[in-house]
Amino acid sequence: MTDNPTITYGVKDGETVYLVNQSTNTCLAVTSGSSPDDAVVGMAPYDGSQGQQWTRSGDQWLWGGNSSYCLEPISGTNKVGLGNTSNSSASWVYDESERILLGSYALDVPWTEPRTQVTLYPMHDGLNQKWWFESLETKEPEYLISQSTTTCLAVRRGSMPSDAEVGLLKCSGSKEEGWFPFGGSWQWAGNRSYCLGPDYSTRDVKLEDSSNSTAIWTWDEYERFRIGSYALDVPWEEPRTKVWLYPPHDGLNQKWWKFSELKTIPEGAPPAVYPFPGSDETTYKQEIARGIINDMSSKSDPLPYPRDVATFPGTVDASTPRITKKVTLDLSVLGQDRDFRMTVPKDWQLTELYLAAGDVCQVILPETLSEAQALQITVRIGAQTDWLQPKSSNVINGQYKRMPIVSETFDVKPGLTEIRSQYGGNIIFMFSEGEHFTVDVDVTNVVEAPYYRYGQTSNAEWETIKMRDAPQTLMESDKCVVAVATKDARKVTNPDELMSRYEEIMGMLNYAAGFDESEAPPRGKQWLVNDTQITVGGAHAGFPLMFWRLYFNMADNRTPYDWVSWHELGHNYQQWQYWSYAYGSESTVNLFSLYIQEQLFDSDRLEEQNTYVTAADKVDNGMTFDEGDVWDQLVFLMEIKHAFPLGWEMFRQLNRTTRALSDDEANYLAQDRQRQIDHVYKNLSKSVGYDLVLTYERWGLSLSQEAKDEIEQLGLEKAPGDLSHRAAGKPSQVTDVSDAQMYTPCVILQRKV
Repeated sequence: MTDNPTITYGVKDGETVYLVNQSTNTCLAVTSGSSPDDAVVGMAPYDGSQGQQWTRSGDQWLWGGNSSYCLEPISGTNKVGLGNTSNSSASWVYDESERILLGSYALDVPWTEPRTQVTLYPMHDGLNQKWWFESLETKEPEYLISQSTTTCLAVRRGSMPSDAEVGLLKCSGSKEEGWFPFGGSWQWAGNRSYCLGPDYSTRDVKLEDSSNSTAIWTWDEYERFRIGSYALDVPWEEPRTKVWLYPPHDGLNQKWWKFSELKTIPEGAPPAVYPFPGSDETTYKQEIARGIINDMSSKSDPLPYPRDVATFPGTVDASTPRITKKVTLDLSVLGQDRDFRMTVPKDWQLTELYLAAGDVCQVILPETLSEAQALQITVRIGAQTDWLQPKSSNVINGQYKRMPIVSETFDVKPGLTEIRSQYGGNIIFMFSEGEHFTVDVDVTNVVEAPYYRYGQTSNAEWETIKMRDAPQTLMESDKCVVAVATKDARKVTNPDELMSRYEEIMGMLNYAAGFDESEAPPRGKQWLVNDTQITVGGAHAGFPLMFWRLYFNMADNRTPYDWVSWHELGHNYQQWQYWSYAYGSESTVNLFSLYIQEQLFDSDRLEEQNTYVTAADKVDNGMTFDEGDVWDQLVFLMEIKHAFPLGWEMFRQLNRTTRALSDDEANYLAQDRQRQIDHVYKNLSKSVGYDLVLTYERWGLSLSQEAKDEIEQLGLEKAPGDLSHRAAGKPSQVTDVSDAQMYTPCVILQRKV
């Protein structure tokens, strides 16, 4: 039995419906003629005409084209036609198996093409004898909401099959997001003559004519939206506006909500009180539902469910002046000019503006801007992107200390777009690749937020600016943006020193990764964001990088010089599947950390903690590289660094060489761990001028014969197998908090390999 909620198992007396066969998704109709003498009853694609409508009257089905006639068997045949309602003896029954019965026979659509006939046939359990009832009383469309994005399936642009782009939009209740279920098809609310269809050649979804569509969509018990052997899937790649067809699995990106069901979840429930237990999935689901219901509500009405913004991200006083400001959006350069094989910054443009929770602002773009250009622009409210979920490691066996979602994104269109944020947040413009241009935008009904620009804002100006009434502050330098709570920002008396430190470590990261005057780093700025609770760890990499305020205050002068900052930023510079994974993601990242520690403090944490000695002793006693922990594996690479005068330059050259690979070469390398092991061996051997084969043998790290032969042919002298670095320990320059962080492998988000 199908799980389509629009199908009624029985029709009220006097109700008019369409009778839709489940094997064809077409309607029972009078396809020609108009009276019992000449009418032909068969199957036809939905067209909304009265000729396809039937009204239940007792146990009769009256024809919508003329209620004086009803559905009746044709005597002496197995066909059906029209009879006079006044003297018809036909008594139709709809049974629990979804068949329309007349005695021991069922209304049946034969499998013979073109499948336009309908007959009476002994009842069986085949799909061609099963029927859906679709009521004419359906006035409101349904909205299909991805559980992994909380955005709605929609026609993002275009209005007909030839130009429509089906994807995801921020839920707002617009006609572009609405769908009318009809049998097994889903007709678009923007124009019901079009429906959702598959393109099996590309695995995309599209609009197609309802009149000739054969698409039959179903819901399964796992909340997946299915067609054939595929499920509707939201790929994980940003900006997560695409949908496609993919073999079914249990991932959240294939699970969907129906708004008609979702909106009932919080009814009658008391408001959530924070913190609440991480095990309380009922309250969690209510909070998610409240957020979506708020998104779908009219902006002219109060929010149906006011949110707990006092806990986080904070409130704006109602008396604080609201302003209008013009912002120039710079899309003149977008994306990167090549694949840097690292986590590169996204195209985010900050503003000094803050939208208070519940306020409605207007984003006014020129009417002359094309629809495609407008779709390149997204408005983000709030930089805190982490979505707390029941399986988040900082929630499991813990608490929700804030609302699960505290930031939102909004699409805009040429002209005026109204935006209401239920959470409030800094206004950030995000750009996607496409046409290059600049455009002025007016933003109304917002407040000024504290904002500091390194090298431009004086300390004296900062003393005034930091008192602006917005709960979140942005601080910017040439290489990064730091987002902090305003209550922390107000304690900063020397912002120049704070941001110069962030700028300094960003420069060191660029250098360690092999960037210099001959090769510029990726364009854009890394974002480092404080939050009152994040999904995993005390901090995590990705874009933006997230830091749990409980442990790391990004407005504290000590934080840029803390191991956690070097470590998490280092993750964004790693070359992942090209070699970093093979040598340990939590090991190779600390090449960046150790380089910065050496530059800032002339010290080496592995020396301070005697890790070089303990790792060497383990190897002496038979430990292999793969048996070592993350610090042992880091020692393997650092032993090579200490053994040769080239020092850090060997890793800079390795990064540059990896970036210089062609796409085909890089993809080939990424497919096999042995190739990655060989890649580092060959590059380090060439850089230091010695064959490192004996060092690899000492650590039990196998090399391919091909790689060994390649280096042997260069005629390089073999380096000693034992390169152990047994330096005496030095006093540590790293904080206690960082110690705890270092020995807890972190989780890197937003990277799918």
